[in-house]
Amino acid sequence: MSKADALGGSSTFDAVAQPMSSRAASFAAFAGQSTAPDTSTPSEKVTRSPRLNVEELAPNPYNPRETLKAIEEMADSLTGRGVIQPLTVVTRQAFLKAHPGHEAQIGPAAYVVVDGNRRLAGAKLAGLDEVPVHLDDTLADDADTLLESALTAAVQHENLDPLDEAKALQRLVEVHGSQRAVARALGKSSPWVTQRLALLKLTPDLQTAVEDKSLPVEVARRVGQLPTQQQHAAAEEAMRERNKARSRKQAESKSANAVSTPSSSRNEPLRAEGRDVTELAASLRQRLTPEQLDDLVALLAPR
Repeated sequence: MSKADALGGSSTFDAVAQPMSSRAASFAAFAGQSTAPDTSTPSEKVTRSPRLNVEELAPNPYNPRETLKAIEEMADSLTGRGVIQPLTVVTRQAFLKAHPGHEAQIGPAAYVVVDGNRRLAGAKLAGLDEVPVHLDDTLADDADTLLESALTAAVQHENLDPLDEAKALQRLVEVHGSQRAVARALGKSSPWVTQRLALLKLTPDLQTAVEDKSLPVEVARRVGQLPTQQQHAAAEEAMRERNKARSRKQAESKSANAVSTPSSSRNEPLRAEGRDVTELAASLRQRLTPEQLDDLVALLAPR
């Protein structure tokens, strides 16, 4: 006897047991959440995701990634076990209903990828014939819904480039109407969204520096919140401070190594890196402050 049969019917139990709406269920599935008890057998779980030929799939023309990077590495990872995470797709009809007049962009493909464009490119390069998919046309009810689905999935990928992430967030702001609404939709804080959007306010050369990784993204997000005329000076000052901090850390590490106890016997002449005690003392005077030298003497004094 089931628990429901044992307890008998009740309005509370029946209310909890009500199924999700189709739209809520589709977004839950898109987010990887379970919407119903899993009663499938182990063998059914292996084959539960439908598979489609890669030639039937078109990449999303509105993919937030401006360029698909590291496709070779992706292909190498897929060669052994294939695609593990299903691609999220919509039918050709659903896509064209949301974006009429885009037949040329998707070609003859029967399906359009909402999330998984990089996996699709990697699968083609790896020579895979089929990939698992999650098919859900409710993600393409209209242009805003389709865009929101693709951008939300892209932002949730940790390996999205910082500037691509910022552009995706900006388009989400256009869909939702405010940064606060985007933060709620993503489960993030408003400052998290603001900091990432700040990259779009950087001057073009500073954006290039972010792309080639010569300007750390943490610095760039702070600098991007300043007026344009102040950004270059602020970026240079921030990099000087980072370099000073790095130099101090390296100096402290060298000092710690210099005062470490020698492994040689106490009865042998003290030497370090081929130098005698006099040279070592001169080297320590240059590296250590007077206070550090006093501390060193105290540590070496016989007890």
